[in-house]
Amino acid sequence: MKINNTSLPDIFVLELFSFKDNRGEFVKTIHDTTFKENGLEYQFTESFYSVSEKNVIRGMHFQAPPHDHVKLVYVVTGSILDVVVDLRRDSATYGQSFQVELSDKNRKAIYIAKGFAHGFLALEDRSIVEYHCTTSQNKEAEGGILYNSFDFEWPVKQPILSVRDNEFLPLKELNTPF
Repeated sequence: MKINNTSLPDIFVLELFSFKDNRGEFVKTIHDTTFKENGLEYQFTESFYSVSEKNVIRGMHFQAPPHDHVKLVYVVTGSILDVVVDLRRDSATYGQSFQVELSDKNRKAIYIAKGFAHGFLALEDRSIVEYHCTTSQNKEAEGGILYNSFDFEWPVKQPILSVRDNEFLPLKELNTPF
């Protein structure tokens, strides 16, 4: 597993270990020694996955303190364009975004620190995205920003969104909890 810095501090792209042979593929998604050596949290308390059709945007979500969490996100099957936005009020990169394609072909993952909104666009039908979080979901702490309210142009003309995701406030109206 290789950990790469990105244009945003505390956001890392991981190149997961993948082994393929005549039986199929074996992928390592978490390795405590690698995480420790790089000063990354790795005690995940909750894990879940979503299945999305092409052109679905899920996001931009966060959990407010004290229930905020680190996320490790990767694709099991399919491909997505994963996007994060810095919501940390005192950060030099506040409001800036970073995006990376994650897929079952490139076997990359994204490590997202606390204080970021997260979302993605499914690039293929039946894209399965797995998330590991360092805290468990807390309904009262859930929040988000409108997917098209920051400096990023999604490469889709008619995205499919949930009612909830489409009703989030724009970034400029968010009183960030971070």
